[in-house]
Amino acid sequence: MIEDPIFLNKLTEWSNTAAHAKAFSDREMELRKELFGQAFPAAVEGVNKVDLPLGWLLKATHKISRNLDEAALPAVAEEISKLGVNPDTLVKRKPELITSAYKALTEQARLVFDQALIIKAGSPSLELVAPKEPKS
Repeated sequence: MIEDPIFLNKLTEWSNTAAHAKAFSDREMELRKELFGQAFPAAVEGVNKVDLPLGWLLKATHKISRNLDEAALPAVAEEISKLGVNPDTLVKRKPELITSAYKALTEQARLVFDQALIIKAGSPSLELVAPKEPKS
């Protein structure tokens, strides 16, 4: 059990800051979407600009996410090939580690495979769990 008052004060400060950050983040996103919609009702993909008073400029980047439907890909690839387009020029195949298989490796095999990995620590996560209410 940690009872150090300096630690507990920092923990309280972190918890309060995290709660405020979430609220501010949510509100910032609401405002950003509302302002974007008002300033650029016919936005184009990429950079959009509009002049503001006193020489200011509002610049916004309109992004469009395009993800592959892997189930539809084989049929589409066949059809687009008939049009003379090589589907391999449209799809990137990126190797991805299968973590469960990696964790099942022997120590010796893991040491060998680690040579092909770039391993770095991610950001830690913290969660305060409230004490359970006593059952009455």
